[in-house]
Amino acid sequence: MARCSYKSALAIDSIKRGRKRSNIAREMVPCSTSTRYSSAVLLSVLAVLVLALLAPAPAAAAGVAGASVRAVHLEALLAFKKGVTADPLGVLSDWTAGAGAVPRHCNWTGIACDGAGRVTSIQLLESGLRGTLTPFLANISTLQVLDLTSNAFAGAIPPQLGQLGELEGLILTENGFTGGIPPELGDLGSLQLLDLSNNSLGGGIPSRLCNCSAMWALGLEANNLTGQIPSCIGDLSNLEIFQTYINNLHGELPPSFAKLTNLKTLDLSSNKLSGPIPPEIGDFSHLWIVQLCNNSFSGEIPPGLGRCKNLTLINIYSNRFTGAIPRELGELANLKALRLYDNALSSTIPSSLGRCTSLVALGLSKNQLIGSIPPELGELRSLQTLTLHSNRLTGTVPSSLTTLVNLTYLSLSDNNLSGRLPENIGSLRNLQKLVIHGNSLSGAIPASIANCTLLSNASMSCNEFSGHLPAGLGRLQSLVFLSLSTNSLDGEIPEDLFDCGSLGTLDLAKNSFTGGLSRRVGKLSELRLLELQGNALSGTIPEEIGNLTNLIGLMLRRNSFAGRVPTNISNLSSSLQVLDLGQNRLEGVLPDEIFELRQLTTLDVSSNRFAGSIPAAVSNLQSLSLLDLSNNMLNGTFPAGLGGHDQLLTLDLSHNRLSGAIPGAAIANMSTVQIYLNLSNNAFTGPIPREIGGLTMVQAIDLSNNQLSGGVPATLAGCKNLFSLDLSANSLAGALPAGLFPQLDLLTSLNVSHNGLDGEINPDIAALKQLGTLDMSSNAFDGTIPPGLANLTSLKDLNLSSNRLEGPVPDAGQCRACRAMPARAPQWRTWVCRACRAMPASAGGSSWRHAAPPPRGNGGSRGQG
Repeated sequence: MARCSYKSALAIDSIKRGRKRSNIAREMVPCSTSTRYSSAVLLSVLAVLVLALLAPAPAAAAGVAGASVRAVHLEALLAFKKGVTADPLGVLSDWTAGAGAVPRHCNWTGIACDGAGRVTSIQLLESGLRGTLTPFLANISTLQVLDLTSNAFAGAIPPQLGQLGELEGLILTENGFTGGIPPELGDLGSLQLLDLSNNSLGGGIPSRLCNCSAMWALGLEANNLTGQIPSCIGDLSNLEIFQTYINNLHGELPPSFAKLTNLKTLDLSSNKLSGPIPPEIGDFSHLWIVQLCNNSFSGEIPPGLGRCKNLTLINIYSNRFTGAIPRELGELANLKALRLYDNALSSTIPSSLGRCTSLVALGLSKNQLIGSIPPELGELRSLQTLTLHSNRLTGTVPSSLTTLVNLTYLSLSDNNLSGRLPENIGSLRNLQKLVIHGNSLSGAIPASIANCTLLSNASMSCNEFSGHLPAGLGRLQSLVFLSLSTNSLDGEIPEDLFDCGSLGTLDLAKNSFTGGLSRRVGKLSELRLLELQGNALSGTIPEEIGNLTNLIGLMLRRNSFAGRVPTNISNLSSSLQVLDLGQNRLEGVLPDEIFELRQLTTLDVSSNRFAGSIPAAVSNLQSLSLLDLSNNMLNGTFPAGLGGHDQLLTLDLSHNRLSGAIPGAAIANMSTVQIYLNLSNNAFTGPIPREIGGLTMVQAIDLSNNQLSGGVPATLAGCKNLFSLDLSANSLAGALPAGLFPQLDLLTSLNVSHNGLDGEINPDIAALKQLGTLDMSSNAFDGTIPPGLANLTSLKDLNLSSNRLEGPVPDAGQCRACRAMPARAPQWRTWVCRACRAMPASAGGSSWRHAAPPPRGNGGSRGQG
């Protein structure tokens, strides 16, 4: 029986990588029958032969033998059915034994037989069968095809299948088989197609598979295979399709790989393979698909690939290739996709690529390419995707690119491109994504861009565009993402921009836009991010902002918005997560409606003119990670609603008019604060609460410029992740707690100046090895300067002035410069040296005496000269 060809179907499947990866082949009809039997079947045959000796006639004996073989096959099929634990589609419902002239099993679903009633094919594709595979299938010695594609078989693949000497196609793809690939499969001398893909097989690829010299298709992809590609792989000289993608194979391609000159499809992607691609790949004249992406291949891309004239697909992205893009690739007239991105290629882009006129996709991004974009790329009239981002390209954007009328995706971002965008960029009427951020493009944005009516993504931030936004942007009805931030655009925001009803992100931040925010912003019902920070917008925040009920982030920081926050901002309570209104001129009390936004993770209203107390309703915002109310005119006591915010990382209430004690209970409930606690520049009184030591993850604490009294709590030792501590300009007294410094060994900045602290400076301050700034000035410390300070090699700024310290200056490190200073007259007693700011004694020698502290100022470290 002749075998139908299904190689073309396999090749088509290989190139359609956007679809679910399917098996190597869907169908294989049985080939001519053979008379070889497996050892298991031979036992049955021997029994039949014994009976034949007793038979009266040879013809009758042959009939008995045939009946016996059919019985063995029937028994094996019933054993297969017995191994099936679930048959939701009832596929095996007709698999029942019965009498008849024609063997009944030959009419069962999925079974094909030869003229003698012997089973030659089992094909049960996509049947929903669940269970295990019986080893008794090895008794069907005439089996040529076993195809169980897309079922739910599990367990091990029976090694007994290696006894099926007539088997030409074994297709077990898309099941749940586990264990290893049986080495016994290498005994299948007739095997042409082996597809074990999309299972959970582990272990290595058995080298015995190299014995299957007739094999032309090997699919092992999407398993958990490990180890190296067998060194004997070149023995499969007839191999046309080799697919092992999505495994954990490692090592280099073996030398014998160069012998696979009949390969048409090679896909080894998504493994851990390394080393170079053999230059002999240029001799693979039949090759038309190469996919080696997501590995660690290195070295240069073989120029010989340019001799593989049948190539239609080269995907070798996400490796470690270096050197040049071979100019020889320009000879591949049939090439449809060339993806070399995410490597370390460092050449120019060869102009010869302009001759690959069949190209649909060209991806060269995330390399180290230099030079300009070749104008010859404008010859690729079939091109739909061109990605050159994240390189070191210079020069201008060639106007020839505007002839690529089929282009849907153009990405040139994160290069060093300059000059203007081509004025006729609007010729790209099929363009959907324009990604050009992170360059030095300048001039006005071309008005013709309004002709790109299919545009959904326009990312043009971080350039040097200037002038007004062009008219007509309202025609871009498909626009979902528009980012023009960090440019030099000015003028008012065009009214028709708010006709882009599909917009999900509008980012115009860090420009020089003026005027007000149009009330038409409320028409952008799909908007999720509105970023207008860092402009010169003025007027009030329009009430229509409350119509944006899908909004996640509203960033209006650093503008000149005035008036009050719209009360209907509470309409955004189910969506808004980030509200940043900082550095404007907003006024009035903090509206209760803000505290109805229960999804907020960031609330920043700093540097405005808000007054009144902080509402207790702040307790509603349980998802907050950042709360910044600093630089306003808020008064009253520490807000009762703060505390219990178990996701709060940063709290800044500084530069207000808050007063009263800092409640220890509230601080105790802030144990999640990990970044910053700033209560400075208020009028808080009373002691520093002992509970502050419970902030074990906080990195910076600033309580300076208040009226705090009492001592420095020893519990601060619990803040083991602290990098910065500022307690300056308070009324703290007493000695620093013993043993505090060794617990705070991550500190880079410590300021306790302008207090009334006394006693000796503990020698264990030398444990602060990371310290860069230390200010203990304007206190009443006495005794000597700890010698260990000289060993703090990171220390850049040391101020011990205005204390009662005496004795020698340590003769090392930062303090060595102090010892070298000449003696000064008494009128220089307030002079501070650059290194340690210790005041010199009035006479010579190396002893130092420090003056008593002056009256407390109001600036702490910020007032130091």
